[in-house]
Amino acid sequence: MKRLLTLFAVACLALTVAGCAATVEQNLQGANALLLSSKEVREVFQGNTVTSATGETFYWDANGTVVGKGTYGGVNKGNWNIADDGRLCVSNWNSSYAPSGCYKVYFDNTAQQKKLVDINGDLKWTVVNVVTGNPNNF
Repeated sequence: MKRLLTLFAVACLALTVAGCAATVEQNLQGANALLLSSKEVREVFQGNTVTSATGETFYWDANGTVVGKGTYGGVNKGNWNIADDGRLCVSNWNSSYAPSGCYKVYFDNTAQQKKLVDINGDLKWTVVNVVTGNPNNF
């Protein structure tokens, strides 16, 4: 009986710890990352070419279109806007794998990177480089 109670206690502890896994967003907040405002998000993206940690490169035109190369090759096109609360929203992608949706943009002070987080608090995109204009002529 004592062994059964010990196993039960260990199982309960394991479930408790597994249920406490923090999201990327919670970790960013805990590390005092800065949630960017709509103005700050616009300064990062509008009129700029942005490269992600996974090698995707997109030009975010001021007219609300975004175009560039994804990780799967080929040119991807879509639309973008910034919600009043600062979330970067993308839609109408010409490929079935590109995620449409709205993302909070955090500045990670530790990594010195901008990180896009989805509605579940999961990391979806990390910005590693921002270049003014459209040097790739997308």
